[in-house]
Amino acid sequence: MTQILIWLAAGMIAAAVGLTLWRLTRGPSTLDRIVSADVLVSIVLMTICLVMVVTKDSSSLPILLVLAMVAFTGGVSVARMLAPGASDRQRYRRDEEDAQ
Repeated sequence: MTQILIWLAAGMIAAAVGLTLWRLTRGPSTLDRIVSADVLVSIVLMTICLVMVVTKDSSSLPILLVLAMVAFTGGVSVARMLAPGASDRQRYRRDEEDAQ
């Protein structure tokens, strides 16, 4: 039963990789490509987790944690860059103008 679940999880990961790569190459906008790259990193994290479960070895846990932190930082950076509104420099200039 466990082998069936592992193969099912591997098949789902393979399907997710295929769909994500399709969106990464065919995405109509840059934002679609950025989001699909972030999803691809999440799929890599899932794959590492599946390998850890199959081999019953947790030695790749530090790699998993560092990759998760890098993915989170990248996602937040992209979201901040693409957020509507004023940039930090514009906010800073407005604060200086208000002080005068």
